[in-house]
Amino acid sequence: MAGRTAAVAALALLLLAGCARPAAVGGPGTAAADVHDAWTSCAKAIDDPRSSAGASALELPRLPADFTPAGVVVCAMDLQTRADGGQDEVMAERHGSKVDGLTAALRLPDKPLTATACDLDLPGVAWFAMIDAGGRWVRPGIAHDDCGKLRIEVRDAVEHLELRTVATTVLAEMKSAAAAKAGCEQQWSDMVGTVTSNEPAPQEHPFDPPKSDVRLCVYTVPASEQGSAKPAGTFERGGPLPAATWTALRSAMLPAGPARPCPAHASRFALFRPAADNGGEVYVELDGCYRMLWFGPSGAALRQGSAAIADQITKAL
Repeated sequence: MAGRTAAVAALALLLLAGCARPAAVGGPGTAAADVHDAWTSCAKAIDDPRSSAGASALELPRLPADFTPAGVVVCAMDLQTRADGGQDEVMAERHGSKVDGLTAALRLPDKPLTATACDLDLPGVAWFAMIDAGGRWVRPGIAHDDCGKLRIEVRDAVEHLELRTVATTVLAEMKSAAAAKAGCEQQWSDMVGTVTSNEPAPQEHPFDPPKSDVRLCVYTVPASEQGSAKPAGTFERGGPLPAATWTALRSAMLPAGPARPCPAHASRFALFRPAADNGGEVYVELDGCYRMLWFGPSGAALRQGSAAIADQITKAL
């Protein structure tokens, strides 16, 4: 969920600590790999409980000794931009036939768990299946390294596969055409609700919205999100504001005093971001408590807005 930034953040804690080693429950000989008769599609393979889609690759039985791979299928989640500017989350199915390197990596044994210090990152690998000349397929387990993580040889082999995309399946719309045209994200967190759920609310910093051109994005907060620790809003409408309109709105906001105690939760909020996207955001509740929040270089500042300011914002586009 997007908050103050739209990026999707990956776990990358590089603190040194004792190695967190998963139990090696899927090594060679512990269970027979489930070999399927014929490949159908990524969607069906991952929905099939026999494929152990939810299992860690470390826990799966290894590639059978009598299974000779002739190809590979990689199933990956991608973000695809449409012609109208909107974006979809898709399942991409990619096939490849040069699998000698990957096969060799999958035959590697577990390394002894001898490392004394391991970082805390959690490296993963795309969901993939090996296919033999007869069309049978298997999702193989992967050996672990001396920290108990996936062997780098397998991850490298998967990343360097020569693949061609044979199918894409749309799973969900991530950004509508209207949001893309407006220059807004499809979803954004109501940071007023987020900040005020933690006490004390920031009052001491200057309230100094940017003077430069801004973009306005209006979001609706469903009832299920209102009052949560980080309420999520869905794009309603938006676009660049004329300079004169923003100047008038900014002037109306500046005299605002400290936010008053209020238990209500907003069902709509406005987000103002500099058109240059160089930092500094203003959030305004369009109903509920009508509070305003400025995130800037000096820190966060919460102020008390009004129904009149909210109405002025609503009419700005």
